[in-house]
Amino acid sequence: MTGDRISEFFYKRMEKALNNMTEDLPEHCKDEPIDIDSKAKLSFIAWGDPQISALSPLRSFRVYKACRDLKNMKKPVDALVLVGDITEYGAKCEYKMIAELLRPVYDKFSNFFAVTGNHDIRIRNYKKQKERFKGFVKSIPNGQAGENEGYYFSQYVNGYKFIMLGADTNSFEASYLSQKQLDWIDSELAEAKEGKKPVFVFNHQPLKHTNGLPVTFLGRGKWRGSVGNESDKLRAVFEKYDSVIYITGHLHYCTSQYSYEDCGSFKAISVPTVGVINHGSFKPYTQGYVFEVFDDKIIARSRVFGEGKYASEEISNSTVEISLK
Repeated sequence: MTGDRISEFFYKRMEKALNNMTEDLPEHCKDEPIDIDSKAKLSFIAWGDPQISALSPLRSFRVYKACRDLKNMKKPVDALVLVGDITEYGAKCEYKMIAELLRPVYDKFSNFFAVTGNHDIRIRNYKKQKERFKGFVKSIPNGQAGENEGYYFSQYVNGYKFIMLGADTNSFEASYLSQKQLDWIDSELAEAKEGKKPVFVFNHQPLKHTNGLPVTFLGRGKWRGSVGNESDKLRAVFEKYDSVIYITGHLHYCTSQYSYEDCGSFKAISVPTVGVINHGSFKPYTQGYVFEVFDDKIIARSRVFGEGKYASEEISNSTVEISLK
């Protein structure tokens, strides 16, 4: 079988399994819909690690349940951002499936962003996979993929700069950031500083020794779970400014005391997974964050999208408030 025929075979397999599972779904909870404050200057939703898999249709079902919550929103958000590991193997059928899962809620976000995770690129030809990934993003209405030769680019949303990072070569787990990209990030943050607004930087991997590492990555090693060798260099860039909100995935860790860390010159937010298991004490699948940005503060609220409700206030960092004064 050719690669395209194999991809189509697995797509049909996932689609069939999804159709079978949706028949027994309970009525969607509509008691607590996402309702963005009308005073917010910017709103967006961040999901981590859908990790759609040709070999595990159950992940597609979880993302489907999360999308039903978006469909129940009272009004659209300004952006939906997927912070990496969109797929398990970077296969065409996996990208096709998540595009189909998002199709019913295209009207619920004004912009669509995604960054690559290690699973999206690690076993593929880098250049070919770059085109595949960008093609997926651009296939979503208002999907923003940038015109850079690499994965990284910036875009303004409602006057706030979004910076999307991405590995400059294949890596099994870490994220190699070239000096060219690091210099570019520096220049982008310097330019944004003039606007005196927070800058939202999205990447798959967090920095070393932040967001509970190494505990939140099963306690493995000094760098594992992080950007890797370029982690200290990226941190040094962030520390030159005081406006960076760094939003990541990769850890597969639930909403917890580790989800938010005030690192002084920058803030680090680790987003739980929407498709695979969340480690830690708060076990529900389909967790993520809803962000509202005001002139004087940012409010990020943890939500269990598949259950149509916000995480209980008893959960640490179920609500994160960042002062912008």
